[in-house]
Amino acid sequence: MNRVDEFIRIYNELDREMRKKLNADTRMSHMKALNILANKNDLISRNIDTLKQYARLRNCIIHDTISETADPIAVPLPEVVEKYQMILNRFKNPLTVFDLCTHRSKMLVASPNSLAVDIMQSMEKLLISRVPILEGENVIGVFNGNVLVYYLASTEKCLISENTMMNDFVEFTKLDGQRKEEYYFVNKFLNVYDAEKHFKQKNKDNHKLVALFITSDGTSQGKLLGMLTEWDLFNKIN
Repeated sequence: MNRVDEFIRIYNELDREMRKKLNADTRMSHMKALNILANKNDLISRNIDTLKQYARLRNCIIHDTISETADPIAVPLPEVVEKYQMILNRFKNPLTVFDLCTHRSKMLVASPNSLAVDIMQSMEKLLISRVPILEGENVIGVFNGNVLVYYLASTEKCLISENTMMNDFVEFTKLDGQRKEEYYFVNKFLNVYDAEKHFKQKNKDNHKLVALFITSDGTSQGKLLGMLTEWDLFNKIN
């Protein structure tokens, strides 16, 4: 299949998918479908100008020819066809938080009985700033540098020993006790654009969302499947 035929195939398939999403018939124009979906779908919204350019290019290819040869007046560049296909793929199968997250098998985690020194050494080696604390496979807290500061400030001697465990920090590691930080639990099917909206919001106490925990049922009672940070989202989404 040449590039012209491939481009037209992608246009037609996207057109069908948009109509299906809008429950619209063929009386609705391609441009109108794009405009409506741009207000409902972040992928279309982000690429609306490009998609309109491609629609105009399709019209030129279909309706205009070089009279001497009857060839199409324009042939899409390879990168145009590639990007068009990518947008179509993402529209049909939106990226989810599970696609971009750090999966459980690759995460550094702690248990209530983990030694604090071991966890902190691993954090330094792996350049990790936050470690989920699990009981079984359920997240019950998060350890970070602030926890250590609050703990030391609350003790008279301001020190920890080689026997200090995560459980000794429990007052400060609880999710509802994190100061100026917030964590949400979501299911693996949440699309990345809805996830992005979470990260852009702050709660009434001006706490910032630091990470999403992806669990088997989308709640704190579910089995941990992965974790998505704001860095993951904005550096991997493209």
